[in-house]
Order: sequence, then C-alpha cells, then structure tokens
Amino acid sequence: MNVESVIERFRRWQTTRVLAFGSSNTERRVSGMHWFDGFELAVVQTHGRMIRCVNTGVGGNTTRELLARFEDDAAFYRPHLAFVTIGGNDANPERAMDAAEFERNLRDIHRRFDALGCAVVFQTYYAPDPAQVGAAHLAAFRENMETVRRTAAACGADLIDHLRRWEPFRRAHPAVYAGLMIDGFHVSARGNLVMALDIARHFGLQLGADDPGFWREAREIHRLMDARASAA
Repeated sequence: MNVESVIERFRRWQTTRVLAFGSSNTERRVSGMHWFDGFELAVVQTHGRMIRCVNTGVGGNTTRELLARFEDDAAFYRPHLAFVTIGGNDANPERAMDAAEFERNLRDIHRRFDALGCAVVFQTYYAPDPAQVGAAHLAAFRENMETVRRTAAACGADLIDHLRRWEPFRRAHPAVYAGLMIDGFHVSARGNLVMALDIARHFGLQLGADDPGFWREAREIHRLMDARASAA
C-alpha cells in the first residue's frame, strides 16, 4: 500500500488504522495538541471520522528498540499507514550506532511494514538547538537525517522533511524558534502545532477551520517557514 491508497481510503470513508512509531518526538511529552492529534483532526475535518490512531512512541528509543518491539507495538495493530520518526537517539555517541547500522535498521523497519501492506511516511526531525546539543551528537544527527531522506527515496516511501524547513527558520528567527522548543531536542506545544500544519498539508487536508484563533500563531509561524523555504 502507498500513501495515495490511504488517501483514497479516507475519501471512500473506509476505516483506516494509523500508527505513530518512534521515540520521544512521537511520545506525548507536553500538554496541548500533539502533532499526531493534529493529523487525526485534519483527517476528521476533511473526510470524516473513519480514522483510528494509535501512538506507540517511546522516549529514548533507537531503531534497535523499534525493531525489538515491532511485533507488539506495530504489527499487532495491523496499520494501514505508519509515521516513522527516528534517528536522534541513534546519533547519540553513547549509543554506539554507526551510520551503516542505522540505515540497515531503517530499511528493515520499512520492509516489515511493507510486508503488512502498510504505507510508511518517514519524517525528519525539526531542527535541534545547537547551543544545547553536543557537536558530535549534532553531526551524527544531521547525517542520520540525510539517511532518512535517502532511505525514503530508495524504498519508495513518503517523506515529510521537517528539518529542511525548520533549519533555515531557526537561523532567521531564533527568538521565535526558541518558543517552539522545550529543550535542545524536543518541541513545545507550539512546535507540535506547526508540525501538524505541515503534515496536514502533505496529505492535502484542511485543519483548524472550526477554531481559527487557536491556530493563528502556528499559521503565522508556518507562513514564515514558507517564506524562508522559498528564499533558500
């Protein structure tokens, strides 16, 4: 199955199971709407309530842990679509994972979902704060995000490349960027809303028409990101 098939399921109002599979970027950490909530709401507001969402993000995980718990926390739910967002912990020098292993693990994760007939959307992270992340960790992280891009292309999976938008925005608007983060590697409630807008747009979904005021700030930041991306 590919993402186009999943979107067709939405249009036909077929019950569709969607999984969020990753580490602390996926696990709920802060009060407010999570990016995965935003995706669910966008599907409901655009197509109706046929979607069933399960979040099995676990903080601290690497691709090793995702593979180890795949049967219980992914295959068990028989998803039609899976968001896979991973690579930050894999880049931590303390985890002793080289780039080759990370790529093998990513490909294995995709292979397992593909065998289930499940479409995969890989995501890069938002931009980490270099003032709060060690240089070796940051360099390996950037290499891992390139691997995510390359693996998505090689496997024919979808990619939502948050980092490509967030990094120029971080450089151009550091004060606003700071409000999107709670620490060097994790987004705030505001950051989750901005991610949700990008994910909704990737799927051609409408989001937030029921409460434009709630989304106003996130949309303004989203437009700033658009402007920076266009200028890059």
